[in-house]
Amino acid sequence: MKKISTMLVIMVFALTSILSACSDSSKPIVPANNEPVTNEPSANGNKDENKPVEPAAEEEPPAAGVKAFSGEIVISLNGSPEDTGAAKAFESLAAAYKKVQPNVKLIWEPKGSTAGDYPTVLGTLLAAGTPRPDLVAGNYVPTYAKYLNFDKYRYQVNPYTGNKWDDDLDFNFFVAKNAKGERIMLPTQSVHIMWFYNKDIFDKLNLQPPTNWEELVSVSETIKAAGMIPIASNFVWKVPQWVIEIYLDQFTRGWHDIVRAKEGDYNYDDEMDGTFTADPNDPYIDLKYNFNQARFFKAIKEGQIRFDTPEMTEMVTNMAKVFPKYAQKDFFISSDDYPLFLQQKAAMIIDGTWSLPTVKQDMANLNDPKRLEELKITDTSSLKPFNWGTFENPPMTGDLVQGPVRSVESASGEYVSIIEKNQNQTDMVLDFVMFWLSQPGYQAWVDGMVAADKFNPGGPVMVKNVKVPAEIEEMFKGVQMLGNAEIPINNPLSTSVPDLSKAHFNLYKEALEGKITPEEFGKKLQQSWMKNFDAIIKNAGLTAEDIEHPERAPGQ
Repeated sequence: MKKISTMLVIMVFALTSILSACSDSSKPIVPANNEPVTNEPSANGNKDENKPVEPAAEEEPPAAGVKAFSGEIVISLNGSPEDTGAAKAFESLAAAYKKVQPNVKLIWEPKGSTAGDYPTVLGTLLAAGTPRPDLVAGNYVPTYAKYLNFDKYRYQVNPYTGNKWDDDLDFNFFVAKNAKGERIMLPTQSVHIMWFYNKDIFDKLNLQPPTNWEELVSVSETIKAAGMIPIASNFVWKVPQWVIEIYLDQFTRGWHDIVRAKEGDYNYDDEMDGTFTADPNDPYIDLKYNFNQARFFKAIKEGQIRFDTPEMTEMVTNMAKVFPKYAQKDFFISSDDYPLFLQQKAAMIIDGTWSLPTVKQDMANLNDPKRLEELKITDTSSLKPFNWGTFENPPMTGDLVQGPVRSVESASGEYVSIIEKNQNQTDMVLDFVMFWLSQPGYQAWVDGMVAADKFNPGGPVMVKNVKVPAEIEEMFKGVQMLGNAEIPINNPLSTSVPDLSKAHFNLYKEALEGKITPEEFGKKLQQSWMKNFDAIIKNAGLTAEDIEHPERAPGQ
């Protein structure tokens, strides 16, 4: 896993090249002939005409108190043929669901491959008048118009638990909405970005994990003086994505009151937006209102939100104290920072919760030839186990800071979106998703993964009351959720225009290298947004009319 799924909509186009690295841990099995795993007629009604027609089987009753459904559900998440864990998980899940809905056939028909082509494949599937799949990972193509809005059902009673569905699944740890403010996808596992460090190196140099940015600078200086790389990182998705989002967030808490839905807006909710208080110290501030994307862009166009500010200058100035000064020499072109940490050539790395089991496993198998080949490690002279630990993102401080540091807290595991079809089909698919994304179904899913020895979650499971192996539970129990800084307002480098995002990355690189001043960086970034504003909003799925009238739903 390389990149967290960033959310959302102005960044999702830029993220199609990197979000795929935030891999779906449930990569379903694709049959060799790419046909559904079933001998039954497909959803489009095609049958083998050479086979005799058999009488329909008598329907069995569903579980007590549960509405009976009958039909087929096609599940086409992101997956690859090699993922035997997903196959076993699906088998376990299907068996559990059959006990409560015996007349519903689940068809495991994943799409995509290890080449990361799922967004393209999904886009082709969705272009059909009535797509074959019922369930997809919709965040890869968020502009599709016929996803079910899960927010309409989050407080509905789950027939399989007796709870409100919101009490079975944490709906707030990651919110994936489209331009209309509709929640189009539900994930199953959380991700948290933190820092990993070599305790042995720190102990040898009499250092403690830094508790603020200035301490990070000081610690890095000491490590470099000792002849080691202080921080191994990369300029592909870590520093220009995660890190800028985490720290710009400290300087932009005032923007939340600007981008929220106002009374009269299409997505205004009196219970939520009518009681909103802009508390900059609230780590979940962005979950306390409905985000109006058109108001965000309107504020940029009219200058309420700007990037040529003292806050931006200070943030970039602080960044330049660390990057690339205390990173590896090939920081701007390399993405192989983890092997440097494993070889004890670098004292710190920035990574996510998915690396907790990875580091632990690698420490136990440092001389595994296959693993060394995967990591492209040929110099094994420094490969020996060492004590390691983690610390949270050290906050920036100063008069311009508006709030405490947060993290990138995104989603991994399975990404689930429902394609709306006729009402009966949609109701049936929703019933299955409620089962899957609550304890009865997700426990079966996890049990299948564990049985296949393939359960390696990217972070804590967010389906409640699901039991995971003790070693996994122990590994994640110390993870401290800080709130998610990876929201649309916090990365002006990323836009809906990929080439423009690349130009912004290069501009940021020049600022970190000292080729332009932090103040010049802010001015040039502001100019770029103004010059390319029409292209940005167009690629984000909005029009000039939408920006002029943010109270109306986009496209109306």
